[in-house]
Amino acid sequence: MMAAALLELLYLTSLIMPGLALDVELVLHAIESKERAIVDVYGMGTVTKVEFHGAEYFSDKGRPKLVERLLRAMVLGDSFVVSIGGMSDVAGHGNLFDESYPVVLEMAVIEVFATAGVKFSARNMAMGGVPSFPNSVCMEDNFGADTDVAVWDFRMVERDEVKGELYVRQAMLLPKAPFVCFKRKNSYLSYLHYAHSEAALHVLDEMKGYNTLQKQQSPGIISDKFCQNRCDCPGQVRWHAGWKMQRYRGLHMAMFYLKILADAAKQYSKLEPTLLTDHDHPRWKIRRRFDLHAPVSRHCRPAFCSHTFRCAMTWQPNLGLSLSHIVDQQLGFNGWHLQHASKRAAELTRKGHQACGYKDEKKGLVGNQSSHWIFFNIPNVAESGAIAFCGDFASRDFANYALIVVNQEEVMDKLDIWLESKTLGISSACFATSHNVVSGDNVIGFRVTAEADTMSLTHLVWESGTRR
Repeated sequence: MMAAALLELLYLTSLIMPGLALDVELVLHAIESKERAIVDVYGMGTVTKVEFHGAEYFSDKGRPKLVERLLRAMVLGDSFVVSIGGMSDVAGHGNLFDESYPVVLEMAVIEVFATAGVKFSARNMAMGGVPSFPNSVCMEDNFGADTDVAVWDFRMVERDEVKGELYVRQAMLLPKAPFVCFKRKNSYLSYLHYAHSEAALHVLDEMKGYNTLQKQQSPGIISDKFCQNRCDCPGQVRWHAGWKMQRYRGLHMAMFYLKILADAAKQYSKLEPTLLTDHDHPRWKIRRRFDLHAPVSRHCRPAFCSHTFRCAMTWQPNLGLSLSHIVDQQLGFNGWHLQHASKRAAELTRKGHQACGYKDEKKGLVGNQSSHWIFFNIPNVAESGAIAFCGDFASRDFANYALIVVNQEEVMDKLDIWLESKTLGISSACFATSHNVVSGDNVIGFRVTAEADTMSLTHLVWESGTRR
């Protein structure tokens, strides 16, 4: 809370009011000063190693689009939000949450961006042991409608081209038409031609620069450990980064965005006066993408790859509704319980939150035969839209152990499986139906009927608004 308050104070005290011309020289000076400070961490003369290694676009039109988005934010006094999805390493496990690289990134550049009238935010939405799906179909409620850049960083838990393409597409469909960054150059990215220019698809891989500095024995890299100061945080295992690696990832990304900001500032100085004052000018209008090119992978089916969804979920972090917000208020959870997968998981989560500031948590809403009916009110479903539910289930043969109803009509034999995700941390699958779904408000209910089986719900998903 103190960090958030500090960031808000920095923004409010530094922000140039929209409509007033920025001091471009002041912005460029702030950028140069911050770049020098970053270089000094790793030793003089290493600026090119930190700055350029790893930034790669799939189209020459990609980088100019990022510059234009930042230029727009400068003119309008808008925010610039980088939302980062990832696994436990990104969530900061092993270190303090405030040492995770998204936090490092934000703290490194927020004051500089404020001199340009832009409120910079890097949202760490990572979760331990979780691949991109199923959260990817909940992109707006996970990352936020104001996301400008959606970052994929599931390096150790996902190589799946279908889930990767789904992530790209759901990011592109967000209200602010964001751009997409991957932390590794997964082979399938070269085939996603429709995203190369439109989504400014790019890769920001820090490892070449990191390995160069490691070879040079840079003091900012060598002798790494967990936590800058002594700590006892969960996740101190060999495949998690130490605090210096987290810092390098954050500062490497900071250098990338500082260069984008510098180019935007230079363009700002050349703008016609009318563009600085006319905030309704067509140049500054963001057009949401509703219709994307067909998916490249035939397994990235339109049912979940080409429509937008709203969600309620038990997993954290998120920016949307929880299942408790949409559960029938008269019956409540009715014998179902929010719980972790195991006592060990619960203890590690408690320790991580209390001692290290972690934000991620993987609870499920669990019911068994002794539980009763549980109902959820699903709002604003699109005409001809679908309702889906995700979680960990005994089997796909729901009719053998459960009752599932949509608007009082059984749907166990009318479910379409979307995708499944299995890692050491989770087992999750999503099932959808359009049977008996009506435009507007709907009710979905669950009841476990077999003595030996359970259901663990994590996500309820629905197409919202008007289907296009």
